[in-house]
Amino acid sequence: MARQIAYDPNTLRENLLSVFWQQGYAETSLSDLEAATGLNRRQLYNGPGDKLAMFVQAMDDFAERAGREFLGPLEQDGAGIADIVHLLSTFVALAAAKDGPTGCLVCSVSQEEVSQEQAVKRRADAYFERIKAAYENALRRSVARGECDLTERAISDHASGLYAAHVALCILGRAGRPNKELNAIAENALKDLV
Repeated sequence: MARQIAYDPNTLRENLLSVFWQQGYAETSLSDLEAATGLNRRQLYNGPGDKLAMFVQAMDDFAERAGREFLGPLEQDGAGIADIVHLLSTFVALAAAKDGPTGCLVCSVSQEEVSQEQAVKRRADAYFERIKAAYENALRRSVARGECDLTERAISDHASGLYAAHVALCILGRAGRPNKELNAIAENALKDLV
């Protein structure tokens, strides 16, 4: 009778997310995954699956976590300009903190060859759409409450600009660009809204 693999699936998923978030897909070796999880290759393949399957799960976990922490407030009925300002300011602060994975796993991996894998591409596309939709929601709610006066076209245009700033802050923050530069990006994205 085969022995059952003894591990906590939540801890395993958290460890896989952490290593992929820090190193990306291409730079993460099977040895890195073994070290991060405490499981050997056979256990990994018999559990979560091959490297791509582990990465896809990490993308799902990232989207759930980042969606809840960062996009969730913009997706609420009460979302507004203050939530947008807070989110962009948070990205600048996180880049300065340097005490863990920075940037966006989805943004980072979109520049890697693995982004052409259908399972990865679908998830990345869905996450990027969610980012833009979250900004659109917050802007629409702001207009409805009279916080700003934007046409539907202006909402879409501003949401596109905020989405671009969001992605830029994630990528440039991870690259270690100076806070002055990141603040300028955030302020420029907000200049007609606040």
